[in-house]
Amino acid sequence: MINARRGALLTSLTLAAVLATGLTPGTASAQFAPDTLTVDSVGRLAEDGVVTLTGTYRCSSLRTDPVLIGVKALQGSTRADTGGTAATCDDRVRTWSSSGRPHSGAFAPGSARGEAAMIELDLSGGLPLPHVITYGEKELTLRR
Repeated sequence: MINARRGALLTSLTLAAVLATGLTPGTASAQFAPDTLTVDSVGRLAEDGVVTLTGTYRCSSLRTDPVLIGVKALQGSTRADTGGTAATCDDRVRTWSSSGRPHSGAFAPGSARGEAAMIELDLSGGLPLPHVITYGEKELTLRR
């Protein structure tokens, strides 16, 4: 009887250990990559004033609603919303690029700041409601 209990206990403990090992954060992050977003440290400034920022992102394949990357560049009081890029949510690291003109003023070569947000459009209520998944910002250098 004691051996039967011991055997059942060992089987239960072994099963619990296997299940726990399969659910550890390290394993989960390897299977389901977290959403990440970066802004590169150098932006491009064209002769016509258009600024282009780039970076990388990773979007979870578990997301089913549309995901966009919204970007803006800032330098002093000059600002440009460089539009949005549709994200591909497949757990792979991908690059993004976004370009735009300043609302007023002009950018100059030198120090600036880039900001990017990964936004999911929640369609469950009929109207798309934006939800910020992750955010990235970087002090960067604008170069011609």
